[in-house]
Amino acid sequence: MAETPAASTARPDRGAETGDPGPGIRRRWFLQAVGAVAAAPWLARADTVATSPLALPLHLEQIVNHIGISVSDVVRSARFYSHLFDGPTILGQVKPALRYSVELYPGAMAIGALRPAAVTAGARGFIDHFCVAARPFDLAAWRARLDRDGLRYFAHGTFVEIGDIPVQLLGGRAASTRPPGASQAGAAAGGFGPMPPLYRGAPLVTAHGFEHVIVQVSDLDGATALFRKLFGLVPQWGASGSVSFGLGGVRLGLRSAAGGEKPSIASFAIRVSPFDGPKLTDALSALGAQVEPVERHLQQTVLRFADPDGIACELWTV
Repeated sequence: MAETPAASTARPDRGAETGDPGPGIRRRWFLQAVGAVAAAPWLARADTVATSPLALPLHLEQIVNHIGISVSDVVRSARFYSHLFDGPTILGQVKPALRYSVELYPGAMAIGALRPAAVTAGARGFIDHFCVAARPFDLAAWRARLDRDGLRYFAHGTFVEIGDIPVQLLGGRAASTRPPGASQAGAAAGGFGPMPPLYRGAPLVTAHGFEHVIVQVSDLDGATALFRKLFGLVPQWGASGSVSFGLGGVRLGLRSAAGGEKPSIASFAIRVSPFDGPKLTDALSALGAQVEPVERHLQQTVLRFADPDGIACELWTV
């Protein structure tokens, strides 16, 4: 697939042939992991005629519309998260690469494949991006803004780098809550359609959307300033030097990547209805997850686990 972002702001390829999820990730691999533009018509929905730079800050509707994960076995991962969150209903696509989308009501997670070379080299699964949703949105004007401010972007400007983390921008298609008798509202599923069920039973938990996403960035001060400039988000500084932003009850947490660590999306948390801790722990363990002891904070229960690909997920009761 050919992708040619503006030369002055496009991210250069910097190596990483073995699935490195750090800043050296190759653009071509990343675009395959998140679904090529041709497979997601909403990526190119905005105007293509050059316009004046989009005014800042943008008006965000969702601070986390969806996340994307790259894994060694797409079907196994989609079956795991179908079993956990969404039961028999699932969206996906077969070409140009097999991908699935699991609903979180609201929001979604898109599941794609690691590069074969990365799998051979023993790379683990990872969260490859998260997406914000803004309205109104004009893609050409957004690209003009990115060019003017000298910011790195790719996929025609639908992805921008903040703290060496790919952040996707979706124009005004916020996912809805679960309507009676319906599903598959995921804004992550550009070009996706219904797929055969991977699991036919009831989900282990009832999901109510994202609680938070935690991101490790290369430059905490710079990333904080950019989130505030682009999206008008007001930072809340934590005692440990971490930063959080909130919108609509969902939190985005930033922290500096520790010495020797690469920038990454460290974990995500989903709000769920109350659950039976021991029963859910046993069920997740049987599916291949590494589950930590259940925590209770006042009236809230938290269960943390690593999925079969090592991706960190948390369940927070509402």
